[in-house]
Amino acid sequence: GRDGMTIFGQRQTPKKRRKSRTAFTNHQIYELEKRFLYQKYLSPADRDQIAQQLGLTNAQVITWFQNRRAKLKRDLEEMKADVESAKKLGPNPAVDIVALAELEPSAEGRG
Repeated sequence: GRDGMTIFGQRQTPKKRRKSRTAFTNHQIYELEKRFLYQKYLSPADRDQIAQQLGLTNAQVITWFQNRRAKLKRDLEEMKADVESAKKLGPNPAVDIVALAELEPSAEGRG
């Protein structure tokens, strides 16, 4: 069949094993996130340096940055959607009252 199986349910070719998911250490994630804050894309030299410094492969660093950029994009789109839905709900009187209270001088300072 099209799925690589024979009539009797046996595989024609052995299925390739996927690599197991990399479990990054907290230190590795911290360093990758720190770098991502000011540099969303890495040059090959930067990649080599980070991979060697953190004991990762080039491919792991490439994949981490790709995934992190995708997550950033998703998060930004979600925030935009939240802002749009908040606008549709109209002004929130409770928020307006809090904002006004913050603008007024404090009672202690009026003495």
